[in-house]
Amino acid sequence: MASLRLPLFALAGLLIGPAFSQSTPVRDKNVEARLVASVSTIQPGVPFTLGLQFTIDRTWHTYWANPGDTGIPTSLNLTLPEGFTAGPLQFPVPKKFITDYGFGVKEAGFGYETSVIHPMTITPPATLTPGQKITLSGKAGWLMCDPNTCVPGKADLSIALEVGSAAAPSPEATAIASAVSRLPQPVTTPMKVALEGGNVVLTATLPAGSIPEGAKLAFHPLKNQVLDPFADPAITVAGETVTISSPKHESLTASPADFAGVLAVEVPGKKTGFDLSTSGVAATDPGTSTADPDKTPETTSPSTATPEELPFGGGLFGVLLAAFLGGIILNVMPCVFPVISLKVMSFVGQAGEDRKKVFAHSATFALGILVFFWALTIMMLVIKSASGGEVGWGAQLQFPGVVIGLIVIMVLVAMSLFGVFEIGASMTAVGGDLANKSGYAGSFWSGALAVLLATPCTAPLMAPAIGFALAQSAPIMFLVFTTLGLGLAAPYFLFAIFPKLLDVLPAPGAWMETFKQFMGFPMLAVVVWLSGVLSKQLDTAGLQWALASVLLVALSGWILGRFTGFERPAPARMKGRLTALLVFLLALGVAWEATAKRPPANTIDIADVIAKHRAEGKHVFVDFTAEWCVTCKVNKRVAINTEAVQNAFRDHNVAFVTADWTNEDPSITKLLAEFGRAGVPFYLLYPSDAGKEPIRFGDGILTQGAILEAIGKL
Repeated sequence: MASLRLPLFALAGLLIGPAFSQSTPVRDKNVEARLVASVSTIQPGVPFTLGLQFTIDRTWHTYWANPGDTGIPTSLNLTLPEGFTAGPLQFPVPKKFITDYGFGVKEAGFGYETSVIHPMTITPPATLTPGQKITLSGKAGWLMCDPNTCVPGKADLSIALEVGSAAAPSPEATAIASAVSRLPQPVTTPMKVALEGGNVVLTATLPAGSIPEGAKLAFHPLKNQVLDPFADPAITVAGETVTISSPKHESLTASPADFAGVLAVEVPGKKTGFDLSTSGVAATDPGTSTADPDKTPETTSPSTATPEELPFGGGLFGVLLAAFLGGIILNVMPCVFPVISLKVMSFVGQAGEDRKKVFAHSATFALGILVFFWALTIMMLVIKSASGGEVGWGAQLQFPGVVIGLIVIMVLVAMSLFGVFEIGASMTAVGGDLANKSGYAGSFWSGALAVLLATPCTAPLMAPAIGFALAQSAPIMFLVFTTLGLGLAAPYFLFAIFPKLLDVLPAPGAWMETFKQFMGFPMLAVVVWLSGVLSKQLDTAGLQWALASVLLVALSGWILGRFTGFERPAPARMKGRLTALLVFLLALGVAWEATAKRPPANTIDIADVIAKHRAEGKHVFVDFTAEWCVTCKVNKRVAINTEAVQNAFRDHNVAFVTADWTNEDPSITKLLAEFGRAGVPFYLLYPSDAGKEPIRFGDGILTQGAILEAIGKL
């Protein structure tokens, strides 16, 4: 009967434990932290294990006691009730990370992925009374990194436990025991260190049978700048003797007198290790970590994407080159075409003009592009700060008010081009003095409009550059987006620098008026496209109110053109302008009312949808798209919706999932950020095996062949 007592007692503890153990997880950006305990009921005077548990987002990691040359180890500063004592925070055996940033810049570090529990021994006083409720609280601090960036994390954590006459295991007892089993075991025999030529040779004696046959071995030093951090040591085992030979660090000139590290031993399903040191005492003393959770780390890993995800070899120069070329390519994207056509028409009007005037207009056009790219950068920095770092390219088009504003602008420009009212000279610099104020204003606002319409398009090479920029500090973001703007403006500077190029354009003439009116129709085509975007952002009533506001804006423009001409008396012109203003203000009110009429928010987590299909044994192709993304629509028509691809989906059991980012969706934004993406289009093919990583497609233009090739790899 006594033999059954312990299992039954443990089962009872598992059943009633949640009633007594209370711990609330706290998420800071990409890591969720909480305190867990090996017991749900404390026995007075009997030690138990407290654990700092991290659940870490995919592609991210936290750090070991020795994080490497950069990084900060995890810390936990506890506030204990009277009479309680705590041992040091302990670190299970880590893994090694090496990130190659290109141009000879690499980083090595040690830490944890997916999840980890850091154990800590807590000893309660023997004077506790059964029935008492005890709260352990503390402040945890850590550094979380992925291949793109590093972010400090912190959390105020607590756990409530009840005192009983005997300890009862908690639901987390098994997980904590597993973490404890991964703690390195102390080896009391001192390790020997020798510098032999270009290698550091470590010799240690372990208890017999410590290393299983076929185990995978690795060595993680607790002191930097002794071993080459990027080399894998050669480890041999002969009986009880382990020899570790590693290339030395480039700065090492003599054998270190004091050195320590962990020998990691991994077999399928189990990972443990041994503390080795020249002193013969426990090598790892994780409790000496002095990281302050309130302090922002000064030393972090370089914030950049991996070179395989960046063009031209990665590095800042490669990113800037990609941004510049991406800006040039934007000129031929359908989003920007209407405004670019206006600018080309203005160059026709400039043919034969003074070179200084041509250059001035090109510079003003470029200034409009740059100013609005800077404004867009500031807006994204604000959103990034407010959303905890999650922001995407084109995210402003997720707001109906912005889309309605663009529709209004397009309608006004079209009406002007049709001659309903005269801002034509301001917008196109045609038919007026190229040196006057309105002409230069037209060049500036043409550049601004080009930027506003460019955001729904992602040219090839732009996506990795923008993804890189959004993970950087503000100065780097400004530098990348400035380079992108210079690329967009570059073709027009060619006309300014080489005015002879204007000779290839048709001579100015009466045809220009016809062409100007014709260009109103591409503007209205943009209105049709943006109306489709609104149809997914507003409910039916909201869409009707939005279109009513556009109608009122058109009426305002008609009043302005019909009743404010100089052929009318000044009082009549003033009345016409006042009436036009009042109608325009009414239109703004109607538009504001429209933005409030939204359909119900999406509550489905895209990650759950993907996981559900994979659990059913299906592969999953995910199309990250948006109604306002022109490139997405082109890719869908020419690559995804083809007969060959649809047949391949059916024949290979591939589920097609649309991640629609037309409206703000935190789950989609989060998944994009996990892959270093800042916007759409983006495509992933998940194998049905949940243990395998998804196949990632190239940025920008998608091809049918690329999809079929990826399916063939499943």
